[in-house]
Amino acid sequence: MGDRLTADVLRADSLLADSLLAAPPFAGTAPFEGDGFWDPVPASWPLMAILLAVCLLLTIAFVVWLVLQPEEPDVDTTPLVDKATRHDREDAALVRRRMDADAGRADLSDPQLR
Repeated sequence: MGDRLTADVLRADSLLADSLLAAPPFAGTAPFEGDGFWDPVPASWPLMAILLAVCLLLTIAFVVWLVLQPEEPDVDTTPLVDKATRHDREDAALVRRRMDADAGRADLSDPQLR
């Protein structure tokens, strides 16, 4: 019984190996030859040269544009920054006074705290 089972397993293994190693049905021909989906446009050196020239031109134009861009704004923004900073500090002080008033640590007579 054991020898027969071993022989059956070996035969099944050899059949599997034969089927895996067998040549595919299209082994003699190229599978996608002449198929428009796999080869829609034939390669062309002039077309490749035109695409390369356009890419090179766009790259050079982009680099020139980057070099010509100003690094700093021409307008002095110091007064605007000072005004915004002063406004933010005033708002923070008001919030701090309101929180102190809510906690009972400040005088409630100030009209901004109401």
